[in-house]
Amino acid sequence: MSYSLVEILNYNEPWTSFTPLQMALNLVWYYFGALFFYFVLGRRDRATKVAMVIAWFIGVVNRYAIAFRGRTLFPGDIVTIRTALNVAGNYNYTPDAAMVLTGLAVAAFIAVLSLLPTDRGRRKFSWKLFLPTLAGSAAFLYMFFCTNVVSDAGISPSMWTTRGNGLALNFSLCVRYSRVSQPAGYSQAALKSEAAELGGDDTAETTGADGAVRPVNVIVVMNESFSDLEVIPGVETNRDAMPFIHSLTENTVKGTAYSSVFGGTTANSEYEFLTGNTTTFLPAGTVPYHMYVSADDPSLAWQMGALGYRTVAMHPYYASGWNRVSVYNDLGFDEQYFLDDFDYDDSEGSPDIIREFLSDQKNYENLIARYEAKEKGEPLFLFNVTMQNHSAYNGEWINLPREVWLTGEYEGRFNTVDQYLNLVYQSDRAFEYLIDYFSQVEEPTIICMFGDHQPQVATNFYTEALGGEVGELPVETAEKKQAVPFLIWANYDIQEQEDAVLSLNYLSTLLTDIAGLPQTGYQKFLSEIYQELPVINTVGYLDKDGNWTAEEQPQALSQSGQQALKRYRILEYNNIFDKSRRPADFFTLKQGES
Repeated sequence: MSYSLVEILNYNEPWTSFTPLQMALNLVWYYFGALFFYFVLGRRDRATKVAMVIAWFIGVVNRYAIAFRGRTLFPGDIVTIRTALNVAGNYNYTPDAAMVLTGLAVAAFIAVLSLLPTDRGRRKFSWKLFLPTLAGSAAFLYMFFCTNVVSDAGISPSMWTTRGNGLALNFSLCVRYSRVSQPAGYSQAALKSEAAELGGDDTAETTGADGAVRPVNVIVVMNESFSDLEVIPGVETNRDAMPFIHSLTENTVKGTAYSSVFGGTTANSEYEFLTGNTTTFLPAGTVPYHMYVSADDPSLAWQMGALGYRTVAMHPYYASGWNRVSVYNDLGFDEQYFLDDFDYDDSEGSPDIIREFLSDQKNYENLIARYEAKEKGEPLFLFNVTMQNHSAYNGEWINLPREVWLTGEYEGRFNTVDQYLNLVYQSDRAFEYLIDYFSQVEEPTIICMFGDHQPQVATNFYTEALGGEVGELPVETAEKKQAVPFLIWANYDIQEQEDAVLSLNYLSTLLTDIAGLPQTGYQKFLSEIYQELPVINTVGYLDKDGNWTAEEQPQALSQSGQQALKRYRILEYNNIFDKSRRPADFFTLKQGES
């Protein structure tokens, strides 16, 4: 009964939304609650009543969390309860129909239970009941938290909606993955050594190593599902799907970035870019935006804010996705704008919408409007996540002309790929509009654009083109599914480069270097590690000699490569899991008069 009411409050169908194993793993936590209160209170009826009321109350709190923050409860919410209470008065707590009806169900259940015969007084404590219960509970907890039984069954923390798995199971899974063991060699001495060698620059610095003046505007576009499918063997098209981007050379640095995700989990690419942390060292299936980000975590946004930039995040979709509202606050963005804040026409047939998402063209028009609204000369850092190219790719072709398609051996066989290619083509045209606008702007402006991951088009397209499932492929072949384009362009002179190769955790470091911005000690460290291991992602590693190594086989790297990974693990562990002991002025800039 408790499980059913909580999942109704969690916007799920209790007995049809989950597999039998997921239901069982949810129910066990409710039975734990009932058993706990039975041994504390000594009566079954009281234990049942108290356990149900508490479960229902947690379900209501969770429903408010979904309404106010767009996601379910996470373990980190316990740590941030004080912050939540500070803003509690800003919300409307009027109960909705589900809260009222489930509350009435609880009251009716308790009323019926009160009419049933029951023992008077407290039952005498029984070791014969307690010890087997304790042993069984300990065995389950050990299995759940200390073994891979649950993950081997294919159950991992729910990511996109956060309502998957069920509230109790998903919360406990997040607890399971909320900590990572200290890496070998972790110590304060090791941290101090790194910090002493590579301290952060002073915010008062006005030029980079080459004397380049800071750009007034730094714009980053993380382009949803944007990739060049020509990296996949055998892919041929009737025309270039991204002719403008391929043509850009002047004042441009571009190449291939390797993402840690494929087909989804956009938030992990965001996280790697904004923090410099790689998700390679984190448990599989986890999303840092849900589990590891807390107030004032070092990020590119805080860094840019310390340098005097107004920091703005824009995303033309709902604020509920990936816990972005809370995360953007924690990572230091001054302002954040979501779909409701965009100016667009959503009427039927409007060119502002391609398929069902806001077009890149209209997204960039809104981005430009944000730029034009600022004071002349005011430094602006703008981080924009697009939406046009989001899956799925089997819907209607609304406002999407058929201009690009597969040719050769794949022609006419994969409609989802053809739709995706046309989205990329429109995205390329829209990006040309953005670059054309800022090429005429007087203020020094630098723009970084990259794809977050490749698209989840027809699965058999990838298996056929690559020659098998990812787990069966050589690392170099499997990494082709992780490749996305990136470029850094400026409307002033910068040193040009083509065919650069890196993973997304390095990209913000490269951007600050090209922009001539003061860097943190962590970014200096990443620049150093990049020379040894240009790619570090969840599939594998690329060393300085061009050799690929599987992620699960770091021992196959050279001694210098292994040492680089060890140092990176130590620093990232400190940055994420030992936050109170971060070295001063290492993950952040030194405070000066900027």
